[in-house]
Amino acid sequence: MDQILDRLKVHDEWQERYLIEYRAQRNFHAANLKFEEAATLEVRTTFRRPDTIESQVLRTEGSKLIRERVFDKILKAENETHSKLAKQQVDIVPANYRFSYVGQELCDDRKCYRLAITPRRKEKYLIQGQIWIDAEDWSIVRIQGSPAKRPSFWTRETQIDRRYKRIYGIWLNDSLESTSDILIAGRSTLRIQYLYEAIETDGSMERLGEASVPCQDR
Repeated sequence: MDQILDRLKVHDEWQERYLIEYRAQRNFHAANLKFEEAATLEVRTTFRRPDTIESQVLRTEGSKLIRERVFDKILKAENETHSKLAKQQVDIVPANYRFSYVGQELCDDRKCYRLAITPRRKEKYLIQGQIWIDAEDWSIVRIQGSPAKRPSFWTRETQIDRRYKRIYGIWLNDSLESTSDILIAGRSTLRIQYLYEAIETDGSMERLGEASVPCQDR
């Protein structure tokens, strides 16, 4: 267990230095089945090292309530948690979580270690659940679980499944799926899909791929 966590830490520190910038288009879709409401959002997001993230709304349509209550809150939360200090409070590290070994599995034909994670504090951005760590690169490739603290009085339960993909030797967000049980409103769903347009990495640290390339997802 300690060896897995040590290698995860080394990988995360390496990727923080290696990744300079990326530009991605994100497609959001949220729906409430009970009231037959739905909305979509297209956003172009740019990340710049060390912790700058900017999002430009390209297109939005559908339920105004969902756009304001769901999409706007997600973009706000990203800004709240992306600074270095805020990330330290939510990162999946021993300071924030307890870990237990579950076993080995295949994740898209790659060997992974599956760990259970338990937050040390009840906070809405921490997850009670499990993670999968790639056995070759030592990166988190999947996070599944529920918030340690209910996001609001109205949200009775939320399940989150976040997946990552390997592009040019680094692991970036691929998709997020969430299902929530909302008081009165019932079951609501959210999906976010990532399409990377460009990635720039530090050529002096280069391990895989080219240092700066137009990006087609791999």
